[in-house]
Amino acid sequence: MSDTKPGEDKLIEGHEYDGIRELDNPLPGWWLMTFYITIVFSVIYFAYYEFLGGPTLDQELAKKMSAIESVRVEAEKAKGVKSEEDLVALVNDQEVLAKGKAEFVAKCAACHGDKGQGIIGPNLTDDYWIHGNGNISSILGVINEGVLDKGMPPWKGVIPPDLMEEVAVYVYSLHGTSPEGAKPPQGEKVEYK
Repeated sequence: MSDTKPGEDKLIEGHEYDGIRELDNPLPGWWLMTFYITIVFSVIYFAYYEFLGGPTLDQELAKKMSAIESVRVEAEKAKGVKSEEDLVALVNDQEVLAKGKAEFVAKCAACHGDKGQGIIGPNLTDDYWIHGNGNISSILGVINEGVLDKGMPPWKGVIPPDLMEEVAVYVYSLHGTSPEGAKPPQGEKVEYK
């Protein structure tokens, strides 16, 4: 009987460490098939994106962002949210201004004065804004969320959304009125269009 064990004929010479010998067995078929499939896939993938006009990451991002934007616009339409242009157009509607003024006097005049001249709160009639940039959307955001650091409470849930828009339109209409006893400018100067 010989001293060789089965499979030692495939022994790789010189590959023995701590009594462990390495054999030269072929790789399993499933492993080789997976390897060949990845090579074919990578060639097709590379050709598609480099030579056949596959979308770049920037193109895919732009497509997804436009889809998100269209969903957002549809949601705003369904919710009845008005655009900045729609809100600016309401500045000429006397009924909207009257409702906004009534709510402003009831809820905001204690800090901002009945004409927006500013008492504890800032002057709302000049070109300077501490929070936001003076457009109706930012005014609406400040009314909605408040500025807790400065003592202004959020009016979300207290003032109904349609009435909140009317208050924002009224505040926007106060720009340039220069009431008597107005507080000096605070914040950053903004350009009105």
